[in-house]
Order: sequence, then structure tokens, then C-alpha cells
Amino acid sequence: MKILAKIPGGIIIVPMLIAIIINTFSPGLLKFGGPTTSLLKEGNQAMMGLFLICCGSQINFKQLGLPLYKGSVLLLIKAIVGTAIGFLVGSLWGAYGVLGLTPLVLISALTSSNSSLYIAMAGEYGNSSDTGAISVFCLKDGPFITMLAMGATGLANIPWQQIVAMLIPLLIGALWGNFDAKFRELCDKSTPFVILFMSFSIGAKSDLSTIVTAGMQGIVLSFIALALGVVCFFLYNLFLKKKTPLGILLGTVAANSALTPSIVAEADPSLKAFVSSATAQAATASIITMILVPFMLTFADNWLKSRVHKEKLNGQPNLKVTKELQGEAKGLT
Repeated sequence: MKILAKIPGGIIIVPMLIAIIINTFSPGLLKFGGPTTSLLKEGNQAMMGLFLICCGSQINFKQLGLPLYKGSVLLLIKAIVGTAIGFLVGSLWGAYGVLGLTPLVLISALTSSNSSLYIAMAGEYGNSSDTGAISVFCLKDGPFITMLAMGATGLANIPWQQIVAMLIPLLIGALWGNFDAKFRELCDKSTPFVILFMSFSIGAKSDLSTIVTAGMQGIVLSFIALALGVVCFFLYNLFLKKKTPLGILLGTVAANSALTPSIVAEADPSLKAFVSSATAQAATASIITMILVPFMLTFADNWLKSRVHKEKLNGQPNLKVTKELQGEAKGLT
């Protein structure tokens, strides 16, 4: 676990890569049947249910006022802009997308962001209301927003029962977590464990050839996400009186977005052909954006500070001119 913590997105990327390697060279190892196969090969749906409960438990009904407002704005900006890009690509180029990037991976990746990085940076560059915003903003974790977006735009045939099925674990977690602080704490500690095994089971359905072909496309996806972060930075500040650089963090791709395509494809089997490449592309983009966005955040923070400084200077009277005018006034008198 110490090693995984040092690797960007390690708790998702590493078990996924291990499973891909095993499935490439010795797929029979994961087909013993019983609990072995159920957990390591077919366990992603059950683990996703647990993951959604954990996510829901972190939604705090008491976070009203500014945290609720900021979290809602962040969530809507990320969801709407990310969905719009995926919908545009789907409308122009169809389900196969462009440059190897399908609407499935675009919406999965671009409607997500790295919550852990946001919490860490909000504590340094923001205040308690920015940190509290995650209690609403965390709704974009997991496949719920992607399934809702894909279904609403007609890019996928998502039965309404599947949307409700995603909501039920979230609601269970939210209700239980708000009435029981110990349960919320348990879920918070359990989330990495659940993600670890869910990542393995999803990786067990792919092979190394997919990783090789999807690598370059993942780089392109990461730069689209970074550009989106700049757009979100300006959009977010339109809704705030006190400006903040934290909107730039919407340029990250969540590591768990690599888990979303397989869950969406369970609801719409016609998308299964795109799952392996989308998984690899999202995983690649998550690593690149996690590394680069903190530098962009520092730059955005310095830019905002310099702008505020210039505005203050422009608002102050010119002391030299003022003294000259005072001298002229004395001469006239």
C-alpha cells in the first residue's frame, strides 16, 4: 500500500495492470470458478455497488450555504461541459468517435475529476467552504453522471432501471452516513480496498495489446482534459464573488473514470467493444493530468494574485500627481 500511494492513481492503475498482464499471458488463472472467479474476474458490479455506498456516505446533508453552492456549481460545470464535448463528438462522428476517442471515454473521463487532489489543494488554496464543496461534488465519482449523460443525450440506450440502480446504493450510503458518523468513517477507510479489487476485476477483461494501442490516444485525451480545466477555471469564477484558482482542478481525470466504461457497457451491451480502449485511455489521462494540473493551479493562483494587485494599484490615487496638485492649490491661494 505504501508503494501504491507513491504512484499517481496507483490503487487503480497497478492492480489493473497486474490483472491485464495475467489475463494476457495466463487467462486460465482467473477462471477457476467459485469465489476466485467471482471476485477477481466478475466482481466489478458488486464492487461498484459497494463503491457507490462509500461515495454516498461522504455526502453531508449539513453542508449547506456556501459549500453547497460551490459544490453544485463545480458539479454542474464539469458535468455539462464534459457531456457537451462527448455529445458533439458523437453527433459528428458517431459511436466510434474521432482520433480513437469515443463518446463513451470522453464523457467518462471529462465529467470526472480527481477528488483526492481537489481536497488536498482546496485546503492549501481555499478555505473551509471549498473543502466542504466536495460533499456535493463527489457525486461525479463513479458512473452515475456518465450513465445519466449517455442516456439523456441518446448516445447510449440506458434503461431507466439502470439509472435507479445506480442511485439506490448512493442513497443508502448518504442516509446511513448522515445518521451514523462511524459508518461514514468506515466507508471512507474502506473505499481504497473496494477500488483495489474492482480495478483488478476490470483489468482482468483486457490485455496488453489494448494498452499499447490506447496509449497515444490517452495522451490526446489528457490534453483535452487540461484545456477543459482552463475553461472551467474561468467559468467557475463567473459564479464567485471571491475569485479562486481551484476551478483549474476540473482539468484532472479521475483514476476511477477508468472503471466507468465497463459499468456503462453492462447497461448497454452495444458499447462493450469500446470498453478496453476506453479503460486504457482514461487510465493514461488520469496519470498525466494528476501530474500536470498542480503546476497549472500554481500558475492560475499567481495570475489571480497579480491581477488583484494591479486592480488595487489602479484603485489608489497617484501620490506624485496628488502632491503636485496640492502644491498648485497652495500657490493659487
